[in-house]
Amino acid sequence: MARVHPLPGRDGCGGLRDVPRDRPRVPRMAGARPRGAAERGGWWRGAARDRAPRIHADGVARPAATRAVVNEGEVLDERFVLAPDPELARVAWERVRDAGVELHSEEVIRLLGFSTAAGDFLVRHPDEAAAVADPSERDRPALDREIAADVERLGITAGLRRFRRRAILRVAARDLAGAAVDDVVREISDIADACVQAACPENLAVIALGKWGGRELNYASDIDLLLVHGADDPGATQLVRTLSEQTEDGIAFKVDAALRPGGRSAALSRSLEATLAYYERESATWERQAMIKARAAAGDLALGEVFVAGVEPFVYPDHLELAAIDEVRRTKVRLEEYVRQRGKELTEVKRGRGGIRDVEFAVQLLQIVHGRRDPSLRSPNTLAALAALSAEGYVAAPDAAALADAYRFLRRLEHRLQMVRDLQTHDLPPGGPARTALARSLGLSDAAALQREYDRTTTLVRGIHERLFYRPLLEAFAGPAHPRPGIDRAATEELLEGLGFAEPSRSYDVLARVVDADTRLGKVVRNVFPVMAPALALAADPGAALVRLERVGEAVGARRGPADALATDPGAARRLAHVVGASRFATDLLVADPERLRALADDAVYADDADAALVRVVARYAARELTPRATGDAITEVADRVLADAVDRAAPTVPFAVIGLGKLGARELNFASDLDVMFVYEGEGPDDLAHGVAAGERVMQLVRDAGWEIDADLRPEGRNGPLARSIAGFLEYWERYAEPWESQALLRTRAVAGDRALGRRFESAAADVAYPPDGVTVDRAVEMRRMRERIERERVKPPEADRFHFKLGYGSLADVQFAAELLLLRYAGADQDLRTPRTLEAIERLAERRLVEQTVARDLGEAFVFLADVKNALEVDRRVHAEAVPAAPDQQTALARRLGYEEYPRQAFIDDYLRITRRCRRAMERVFQEELA
Repeated sequence: MARVHPLPGRDGCGGLRDVPRDRPRVPRMAGARPRGAAERGGWWRGAARDRAPRIHADGVARPAATRAVVNEGEVLDERFVLAPDPELARVAWERVRDAGVELHSEEVIRLLGFSTAAGDFLVRHPDEAAAVADPSERDRPALDREIAADVERLGITAGLRRFRRRAILRVAARDLAGAAVDDVVREISDIADACVQAACPENLAVIALGKWGGRELNYASDIDLLLVHGADDPGATQLVRTLSEQTEDGIAFKVDAALRPGGRSAALSRSLEATLAYYERESATWERQAMIKARAAAGDLALGEVFVAGVEPFVYPDHLELAAIDEVRRTKVRLEEYVRQRGKELTEVKRGRGGIRDVEFAVQLLQIVHGRRDPSLRSPNTLAALAALSAEGYVAAPDAAALADAYRFLRRLEHRLQMVRDLQTHDLPPGGPARTALARSLGLSDAAALQREYDRTTTLVRGIHERLFYRPLLEAFAGPAHPRPGIDRAATEELLEGLGFAEPSRSYDVLARVVDADTRLGKVVRNVFPVMAPALALAADPGAALVRLERVGEAVGARRGPADALATDPGAARRLAHVVGASRFATDLLVADPERLRALADDAVYADDADAALVRVVARYAARELTPRATGDAITEVADRVLADAVDRAAPTVPFAVIGLGKLGARELNFASDLDVMFVYEGEGPDDLAHGVAAGERVMQLVRDAGWEIDADLRPEGRNGPLARSIAGFLEYWERYAEPWESQALLRTRAVAGDRALGRRFESAAADVAYPPDGVTVDRAVEMRRMRERIERERVKPPEADRFHFKLGYGSLADVQFAAELLLLRYAGADQDLRTPRTLEAIERLAERRLVEQTVARDLGEAFVFLADVKNALEVDRRVHAEAVPAAPDQQTALARRLGYEEYPRQAFIDDYLRITRRCRRAMERVFQEELA
């Protein structure tokens, strides 16, 4: 029997395993055979039995003369096909085999099909095959033990190189098999740490910089480092500490006697004090930048940690780094915490919540970020700088005006407080005559009026401060001070080319029109373009995205409101870039009404505009802010709003409700989904029927006018039946005429709009019909399986498209749906807590009760999420139905990029698609097999 080694997050099997002798683990592809199989003596056909592998306890297959290889050959063929370069994988596998080892690890064979270095290493050192094929991640102690053994066995020079090669290849194998990039770069960095530690003298501290310091190493990265040694003269150390240590009274003198320029001519290692002094006083911009990622990596770690802490607080006014933004924010947080600990958060005018510092820190951070590009912002005066920020579109005009008024009030209040005793005080008096006098000095009637005005002002300031000071994308403006787009053609074209624009010259012409300084939106886009550029670059066609942005700009014209929405919240600017980059239909909605831009900054502004809400969903989806499940919820919420509005406008004259079915009922809509509905009314006789039908017809027309497709064909008798029925009419039909598929459709039923009580009654009646109290019969299960096969056979055209038909084909959403519904029919009749119209939620509930195997639930759930994401990615552009992955490679690449794949996007996506759908089909078959057993 095969041994299975669990590996979390994969298919339940480790990279190496025994392969059963009696049958292959997976079927060989029809007609598939490695190139040159016949010339290699027939190993593919099992002729060369003396070369067939035996899997040993270490997971490596070695030659065994008594075992046929036909089944192993079939497994290996599939692995070759899935490798990045199947032929390279085959050739490398043979070279390693000829060296004495046969590998059956999917991860390593995939690596052999990508890395010639892997093959070369294993050919030179076949004894390392088992270690490379071991997929487990090593923690730092394990790496230290491993390298120590290598050094002891081979010596320091050879041992370090052998360890690094083996360990890097092991990580690479996991990487190609789908390991998280965070884990990969961290382990490579740990490998570097272990190597340097093994070679480092005890009295030296090694500071890692750059990618190594950030634990972000690439496979072939240089390791940037700094060497520090301890102080030679404790007396000198004490002297420097005495003079330069910060106290409550400040410092005596700044010490710089020991400083000198660094660089190649400087000593390789410096003392701790000399190094800290150099970076504080004399270092170049790039050297200071390097210190952002400083980390104690090897050698004297205690000494290294002291150095890292010493360089962390420095600010770089001549060149903004990400650390500078973080430091400004951390300083503000420390001030707030200090005031909070003293219990003065609500009473100190200067540093308290919503006080003077909130205004100043927000203005100053914006000056630091934007002033490098815009000299007009370089004023030392807070109000003058705030006015410039507003004039140039960095801050919305209403926010700037409100902040200016608040700042003036707070400064006046501060002046009043300090006038009393000529002391540097910022605290409001606790009450009594002093508080009353303070209020009156400000022209207010009494202490209560002062408190109301102070509370109003500080609440307003705090809200604006948090929007400006904690803008999540402010870091995008860090780095070198590039000229703003449209100013310097050569520099802008270079920037556009670097971002992936295919025709930078033409794109520059478009961008120059977009950022026209004579328009409000032009100023705003010019300022926030660093935020928008990465999102535009991620578009399938960045140039086309820029053209769509121009269309939005033309529609905005001279309106200040939509433009200020972007100025106030750069996140809104980023979401706009994602909209124009991903969706033509959403761009059209913005052009039709530019005020919908407000929805990108605040979804409550246009809560009654369904189209604005839909634009926001597109933006958040394209920006990957929404999971596939959350996307379905969000689209369904908009659709529910459209239906509710239609019912209100239709004004039914009888109690009337809209019932959602299918994806609408399950809250799983995609961007181009039809709204499957049924209409139910309360009443008897032909007049009430006529009123119910008329209401349904009116609702359908209103929904179509709103731009949505609506379908009522799932109602009893389909198009031949009345558009609306009473509950009694539905019950009679279900009892006498309903076919199994009709009752199955009722599993995803939800009252969507109209009379709530009537909708709940319908849901209850439908559940009684949908869920059989005694569970599903074998005949019913057989019928469902036949229905699934018939759908796949008859509706997937052409048949060869089945493998990539994600709606109805092999391993598709239909497989997930049928499996989930069969399980609900089996168990939910007796357990009402299992009942839900939502596919993924049903799977999760069944798994929680252990009514379905955990691997089956995992594979079905993973497929549902992944394929729903694929469908949305294809439909978000034109809002046109999509059912299959496009065949054209360039379209597949665009799809993969839209799904967030970055490196080798098309191949990575196809690999995931094949793996996930294969597991999905296997899980669906498992569900039906258990029911029919």
